Amino acid sequence: MNEQFVIKDEVHGNITLEGVYKELVQSEDFQRLKDIVQTGTSYLQYPEMKNETRYDHSIGSYHLMCKIIQNIENKLAMQGIQVNEEEKEIAKIAMLLHDIGHGAYSHTLEKMTGYSHERRSIDIVKDENTQIHQILKEFYGENFTNKVGEFLERVYEHKKQDKPLSDVKIENGTVHLEDLLASLISNNIDADRLDYLVRDSKKAGYKVLTQVDELIASFEFVLDVDKIIVAIPEEKKILVDMAILERARNYRDIYFCGPSIIGDHVLEFLLEELREHKEEIPSDISPILQTFLTNRKGTFTTQEYMTITETPLNEALQKIKNQTENEMLKQLCDITQMTKTYQVLNTDKKESYIRYLLHKAIPEIPENTKGFVVEERPIKPYKSNENDNINVITRNGIEDYQDIKQDLIKLEPFSKKVTALSMEMLRLELGISQEEFEQKYQRTIEEVISTVTKAKDEFELRYVLTEGSVKGEQIKQKIAQQYKIVDSAKYMSEDVYYDNIDNYALLENKKAFRIRTGTTFHGVEETYGFKARRATYKTYQKEGQSNFTVRRKEEEIGDSAKIEGYAEFLTAIGLQKEDISPVLHVMNVRYLYTIDINGVLIDISFNNANYHNEIYEMFGNVGTIEIKPRENKVSDRLSLLEFREFLEREVPELSKFLSNTNVYEIGMLDTYEKYLNGYIISEDAKKYEEEHQEAAKKLKELAQKAKQRKDFAWLTKISEVQQTEQEGR
Repeated sequence: MNEQFVIKDEVHGNITLEGVYKELVQSEDFQRLKDIVQTGTSYLQYPEMKNETRYDHSIGSYHLMCKIIQNIENKLAMQGIQVNEEEKEIAKIAMLLHDIGHGAYSHTLEKMTGYSHERRSIDIVKDENTQIHQILKEFYGENFTNKVGEFLERVYEHKKQDKPLSDVKIENGTVHLEDLLASLISNNIDADRLDYLVRDSKKAGYKVLTQVDELIASFEFVLDVDKIIVAIPEEKKILVDMAILERARNYRDIYFCGPSIIGDHVLEFLLEELREHKEEIPSDISPILQTFLTNRKGTFTTQEYMTITETPLNEALQKIKNQTENEMLKQLCDITQMTKTYQVLNTDKKESYIRYLLHKAIPEIPENTKGFVVEERPIKPYKSNENDNINVITRNGIEDYQDIKQDLIKLEPFSKKVTALSMEMLRLELGISQEEFEQKYQRTIEEVISTVTKAKDEFELRYVLTEGSVKGEQIKQKIAQQYKIVDSAKYMSEDVYYDNIDNYALLENKKAFRIRTGTTFHGVEETYGFKARRATYKTYQKEGQSNFTVRRKEEEIGDSAKIEGYAEFLTAIGLQKEDISPVLHVMNVRYLYTIDINGVLIDISFNNANYHNEIYEMFGNVGTIEIKPRENKVSDRLSLLEFREFLEREVPELSKFLSNTNVYEIGMLDTYEKYLNGYIISEDAKKYEEEHQEAAKKLKELAQKAKQRKDFAWLTKISEVQQTEQEGR
């Protein structure tokens, strides 16, 4: 008696299996797919995906293939055409078995063995010792079973059969559809993709965009030269658009999420460690798993390969973890926990630069450390080749989907980059205790992370103390009475600002480029020495009428105080070394405080800057108070607004010093105004002005404009030097 086997699928509802399909699904070869997670370590970000397996997906894909074939039959039957029964059966069985070749951590496993899961699927079907092969042979015979294997080869290895045109003609009312059916297993909108798109979106908690039933119902089957193909009417193209969009989104946000990519790296790190320490593997672990764990390119028979599923592998790793004294290996054996130790960094800095910074900050950390991982994976929303194209029925005939104007989506390839750092892996590589690591290195590494992840746009509040009796110490005392100071430091630096001395383009456009040499002290301890030298490029703009400043800051930490050491950085920001020269030399002393306002960290810098204009040989001094939140978020800005109200309430005269200028602008215009008013008579400056008349004119114009600003009113108070009669002789 042929009993039915009903599977309750959370995506498609009840799926009924009988006959050969029931036997295949209930075989040990197929049941092993229950022990293979569908999407690797993506479940660390989307916990529900832990329970999604290749078993569920394979049956769901088969279910959709049955729907598609039923649609083919219905639409061709209206034209009096039948589909070849054997070809239908082969296609449905192939769809059911398309993922039978997956193993534990399948894609990493593929890298290790150099053998794709598609090739493994073909082997399992063709190997006469597998249950899958034997079931097919029992139901259909050896010849049919071999045809299933050949069909999968045709799908995945694109093996074409040379056939005369007569083979695609209708014979006795029946048509051969091998090419069409093969495309439904591997294509841009095949049954495989349609199932995993919807299934994965649901598990991840995303909105499902693909309307599977409507899309399948839209399939038309038309003759294109010498073969029947699947084509979508142009008016139904929106259904394809949504499937393509969902695929691109899922690759970006699910399959290539941080934990998924990091988890692959952690498994690779584990296997590297095991290859170097084979003696750590207990002898009672199966020889197959020992081979898998210790050989870069392990060779397995089909039967051996099928034993490598996640439960026995995880049990073996747990056994190694329990018995080993190797702390690195012990931690890596818990792949899930180690993956969680990696912090994804939101940065656009190059991998080589971040590795350089880590090594520069802590020389004991090798530049090839496993504690830092970067990977960029390409995403192709639409696979553009002969085997994967989507056909669209238009007024002009059959066209490739990609050749039609796209109004809603983009088909251009893009990429997902994940950059992550694990302090725990760094600690393990350094071979020290948690306590020692925290004491010696953690704060420095946190500073490296802050350096490379800091947003380019910074929201800042600045008071320029050009005159008056406001004292920084007075303000600091009032702050300490109201808010908790969570950190403090002293910073001393020497800055050299550069500009084009033919036109002062940076100064005119509210920009500044400097090379800084500086030292930070927390108490008497010198800290963050790796940041001693750096090049910084800033652009400033006033935000509305508030006198807050938004500055964009791009920075490169290096080993040199000379501009030649930052050639690549200059190119990246659009400056040429030969176009700029040193113009302003600044010596800074800063007292830095970090306060907590409603859980938001606000940094305050009390700065005293002594500057020297190297062209006009003029000197000056200015005090500033710079205040900014650690992050440029709404909550941080609101806390900054609260802090401004507090400051100007406690120190009312402070409000008249609110400004959106910067030290470079102040220093240049102050010293130039002093030069004009005769503070020092410099023959070199006179010669410069004779040779750079346009540049001198530009400086004069900028100074005149600044005098019109409320926060530059002090410029008008720089009086001319009055010579006495004696001095004039």
